[in-house]
Amino acid sequence: MTTLSQQTCSSGDELNEVLNEQTVLTYLRNNPTFFSHQAEWLSEVRIPHQARGTVSLVDIQLERLRLRIAELEQQQATLLVNATKSGELSVMFSNAQIQLLQCHNIYQVLTIVEALAEQLQLSVCLRLFDTDDELLYLARHRFNDFYRSRLVQDRPYLGRLRRPEAELLFAHPPQLGSFIVLPLGRSAANGVLSFASADGGHFQPEMDTLFVEQLATTISHLIEHWQYTREVID
Repeated sequence: MTTLSQQTCSSGDELNEVLNEQTVLTYLRNNPTFFSHQAEWLSEVRIPHQARGTVSLVDIQLERLRLRIAELEQQQATLLVNATKSGELSVMFSNAQIQLLQCHNIYQVLTIVEALAEQLQLSVCLRLFDTDDELLYLARHRFNDFYRSRLVQDRPYLGRLRRPEAELLFAHPPQLGSFIVLPLGRSAANGVLSFASADGGHFQPEMDTLFVEQLATTISHLIEHWQYTREVID
């Protein structure tokens, strides 16, 4: 014969089986406003805390809210710093573009990009495939392998380079540095523009390259214009 106590235990066991953690969690997820109707009970809930002992659920929620606010403030500060840097870069590159449009030869261009690189605390290299200047000349066939492996679809390459690749462009490249390499030319490459940083993490593939691509486009137009003018005169 089943006693009342046995029935009670049996009912309790069955209840425990039904109300397991997953069931409670699922219920709360499906009823997000549950705690808003249980304000008095919510303030009585105590939860073990590793650093502070036992604290209330409300305290935990407030702490998480404070952490979230601090995180958002940090994100806002970072965005403000990035916006300021972007504005400064825009001014630098805009000034360089204006100066480039007044250039009459590649040496004037080189002076401008070197001044820009100095402002950015970078090294710069400008090489051409069709020039009589030994300091600027780069044999096209020597660059072909780099072009095929690094400059996919004529997009800039950003990141680190192997030593032979870096020395192809720079006389004294930074040993553990990072680089951005851009082809010059529209229908066909007529040269290459490169910037280098001693910081190995400075140039990364996900970086925005709008300013430097515009710079390379302007230089490409100038070179093609001078080549066309020379051909017409000849």
